[in-house]
Amino acid sequence: MSLPKLPDPAKASDKVMRARVADVAALFERERGPLKWPGRRDPLAGLVQTLLSHNTTDPNAFAAYDRMMERYGDWAAVHHAPHAELSQTIRIAGLNNQKASRIQDLLAFVKETYGEYTADALDSMEFDKAFATFGHLKGVKHKTLAVVLTFDLGKDVFAVDTHVHRVCQRLGFVTEKATAVQTFERMNELVPEGLGYQFHVHLIRHGRQTCKARGPLCGECFVRDVCRFGRSMK
Repeated sequence: MSLPKLPDPAKASDKVMRARVADVAALFERERGPLKWPGRRDPLAGLVQTLLSHNTTDPNAFAAYDRMMERYGDWAAVHHAPHAELSQTIRIAGLNNQKASRIQDLLAFVKETYGEYTADALDSMEFDKAFATFGHLKGVKHKTLAVVLTFDLGKDVFAVDTHVHRVCQRLGFVTEKATAVQTFERMNELVPEGLGYQFHVHLIRHGRQTCKARGPLCGECFVRDVCRFGRSMK
């Protein structure tokens, strides 16, 4: 028995694509279980941690953050640390000269803007306002802000990283030519209300464990029958 044809993301209506995303999100919840947001965390720490996470693994980013805070103790000390010293301290995260500059630029901005080292203003911002306020800073773009709003502040934003972008393309939620920013914008139109955090976590785990960039495990994938890429691998 042949499977029903999947809609073309370049041609299907918003209604059709929203229903499709909702169906796949429900499949993940049934297979992997519901996920609860763990609670609020300091958004400034979240911004710095996310900057450190760019182009490296989570363990390396966490180690760099821990070493930085062990050495300096507070944001003022990180802000005013000699650049070369800070860079060496976070070296394990890679791109350390660039990341040291971006962290210090972020700290300078929040101190000048809010009079203290805080990003708590993000509590009252939706994504567009957050991007208008912080998006001029190098490294603080769509993914970084979406991650902080979603994970640290519990806002209903669907963040898109490399893994999520790949899985969304393969599932056929967006076109194969869509950029990560285009995927972010489109998916935030399609993901059911209240599922930004849960569906992001489900997809990022799926991208790391099953839908890998190289050697995807399509034969073990429980959403293969509703995946444009998985069907093509049969």
